[in-house]
Amino acid sequence: MLSVLRAAAAAMSAEQVRADLVAHNLANSETDGFHRLLVTVRPGEDQPLYRRDAAAEVGSVASGPSAPQAAVDPRPGALVPTEDRRDLAVEGRGFVLLEGNRLASSGRLGVDGEGFLTLRGVRVQGADGPVRVGGEAFRVRPDGAVEVAGRVVGRLRVVDAAPVGLSLVGPGLYAAPPQALREVRAPVREGFQQRGTVNAVEELVQLIAGLRAYEAAAKCVQVADETASRLADVARL
Repeated sequence: MLSVLRAAAAAMSAEQVRADLVAHNLANSETDGFHRLLVTVRPGEDQPLYRRDAAAEVGSVASGPSAPQAAVDPRPGALVPTEDRRDLAVEGRGFVLLEGNRLASSGRLGVDGEGFLTLRGVRVQGADGPVRVGGEAFRVRPDGAVEVAGRVVGRLRVVDAAPVGLSLVGPGLYAAPPQALREVRAPVREGFQQRGTVNAVEELVQLIAGLRAYEAAAKCVQVADETASRLADVARL
């Protein structure tokens, strides 16, 4: 009986998190470089089962699942031309690596007060450290090379990470531990933005499915409670 209640409670908790993530996805559906958030639940560890009379192991059963968490869907969005060379987007799956292991797949390029190239306000982490362009005009080639007056001053690093390794830290801005990152070959495009990957219809379908799953789990709790009450009545006879 307790295992049924634990499973139902875990399911209800996961569906509550999913509803919150759907609301967050819909609120950011027009944010460039935004990747939809998904709910993830990891299975519990296997625990051995023993016979009471002989203390012999007869199998195993999984413990309760972990607490639900948000994961980032790294699939890319469509590229949209803006005719503004300060806009930058990764074509395909990948993120531009920024300082502090932060990541962005799209955003507006800029130059900070010390002359370092920024994306979404964070310094770009090139192959040899932060990319410095000074106060002169610059351009970014599709291979990630940054040119100033025809001279290459740095090269962007395009990386990818597993969904469970990514975390949202700001609008269109993500982070991942260094061990979760891997270099990928994906071109970058000046004058483009990457649309968010949120599909409003799909999110609403997920919300409806989540509500039905929540109701089913709540019904399991109700049935388990009624069963326990009847067993208690029988025990008193």
